[in-house]
Amino acid sequence: MPPEDISRDTHDMKIAGCDVHLVFLRSKGGWTVVGTLASGAAENKKKETVTSGPWASRDLAEQKALEEITKLLGNNEDRNTSRVNNPTEQTGKQAGEQVTERKPIS
Repeated sequence: MPPEDISRDTHDMKIAGCDVHLVFLRSKGGWTVVGTLASGAAENKKKETVTSGPWASRDLAEQKALEEITKLLGNNEDRNTSRVNNPTEQTGKQAGEQVTERKPIS
């Protein structure tokens, strides 16, 4: 890589179906990452930007930026493990029992 390109590079990826674009900026203080998260389709496309750094290494800067992007995505929970009450499922719960496992109605 030519010397002028060492101080600035990019990385594109998909996280949870969303486009993520990271720009790595190197300065005397370390590495800073500007990350852009694009989610949605067509007219509903939404972009959010995070800035992280400066950090001592490029890898640490990337890790911290991805942590911030993950926070923007939120904590999604698989519907199969959700504790939401679904009236079409039997819980096996008797009076005073704790629900520990959901069983689908046969």
